[in-house]
Amino acid sequence: MSSRFVRDLVSFLIDTLVTGMGRLLLWEIGEQDPPEIVALVIGPAFWALLFFLLWAATMGW
Repeated sequence: MSSRFVRDLVSFLIDTLVTGMGRLLLWEIGEQDPPEIVALVIGPAFWALLFFLLWAATMGW
């Protein structure tokens, strides 16, 4: 695999999963055109919360 392929794949995944989820969550609360940096912060926060909740459920909390 070339480094360009890996870079493009990582960029696509970040744009789709992280920033896209942040934009979607901000759109749901009424922000029609959220700044990119805010979406980039909200996206990982959502995935971290989801991961923590799933981890807590499997641990039986």
